[in-house]
Amino acid sequence: MIMQKTKTKKFKVFLLSVITGLTVLTTGFFAYTAVRMFDALHSKTSDSIYYLKQSGMVFVNGNNGLKLAYPSLSGGFGDVPFDFIFAAALLLTAGLIIFTYIYFYRLIEAQANAESSLRSLEKNILEIPSTIMHEIKGGINSVLINSRVLTEKIKDLELNKDGIVKTGSLIESETARLAQTMDGMLKFTKDFDINLEEVNLSGLIGEAYGMLKGGLLSKGINFSDSVDKNICIKMDKDLMLQVFKNLILNAAESYDGRKGDILIYSSYILNKVSLSVEDHGAGIEKEALKKIFEPFFTTKKKGAGLGLALTKRIVDAHGFNINIESHKGLGTKISVVMKDL
Repeated sequence: MIMQKTKTKKFKVFLLSVITGLTVLTTGFFAYTAVRMFDALHSKTSDSIYYLKQSGMVFVNGNNGLKLAYPSLSGGFGDVPFDFIFAAALLLTAGLIIFTYIYFYRLIEAQANAESSLRSLEKNILEIPSTIMHEIKGGINSVLINSRVLTEKIKDLELNKDGIVKTGSLIESETARLAQTMDGMLKFTKDFDINLEEVNLSGLIGEAYGMLKGGLLSKGINFSDSVDKNICIKMDKDLMLQVFKNLILNAAESYDGRKGDILIYSSYILNKVSLSVEDHGAGIEKEALKKIFEPFFTTKKKGAGLGLALTKRIVDAHGFNINIESHKGLGTKISVVMKDL
C-alpha cells in the first residue's frame, strides 16, 4: 500500500512536470515567433505604422526601433519600446509558470502528507489494544515469575538473603514500569488544562536536572547547560518540566548504558527562543524519525512509545514547535522553539 501511494505521488509530480514543460515550450515558441515577426517589421522602411487588428495594438516603426503607440491623457500619443513590453510579458509569464508549478507541487505534497497521517492514525488505532495488552501482560508475567522465585527463596531466608533482595528489586522495578506505562497512557489521552505563568528557563532546566541527577550520575552521564539566565517565557511550568525531563531521559537512554554527555543550551531563531537538548548517543534511523512522535512507536527494547508523543502534545498545547535532528551513530538534537520574546 505504501509503495503504491509513493508511486501515485511520483506519477502526479511527473505529470505536473510534463504539463509545466509543455507550457514552457509553448510559451517559448510563441515568444520566438513574436520576436521573428517584429524583427521582420523593423527591418522594413522606417516611420511605418502597423495595426494588429486582433489585439487592437498599434506599433510605430521609427529610427529608434519598434514601439507600441497609445493615446496619452494629454490628447496626443505616447509610446513604449517593444523590447520593454516583450521582456515584461516574458518575465510575467515565467513567474506565473513557476508559481503554478510550486502551488500544485505543494498541493501534491500536502495531499501525500495527509494520506500518510491518516494511514498512521488508522494503524495506531488498530495497534493500541494489542500494544496495551502486550505491555500489561509483559509486566504482570515478570512480577508473577519473580514473586514465585521470591516465595521459593523465603523458604530458606538466611541462605537466600541477597537473592531475595535482588528479586524484590526486580519486582519493584517491573511494577514501577507497568505503573509508568499506565500513567503515560492516561496522561496522553486526557486534555491539558494549561496554567500559564512566567517561568525562568534556566531555573526550569535546573529543576528538571535536580530530579534526575542521581540516576544520571549513576549511569556515568555528564550534564551541562548553557541556558541564558535572563529568559522568561509564559508556560505551564509543571507540564514543560515533564517535557524536559522526558527529553533528558531520552538523551541518557541513547547511550545504552555507556558513559556520555548531555548538553542543553538556548539559542535564538529570529525573535524566537529555542531550547535544545543534545546528545552523542546511538542516534535514530532516518525512517524512524518520521514516526518518532507517533503514539506507541518506540525504538527502545522496553517502553510503550508514549514519552515523545506526550511531549509533542504538551508542546503543541502551548503553541510551541518541536524539531528533531538525528544521525545514526552520531547523536540527536531535539529543540523546543518557543513564542516570540
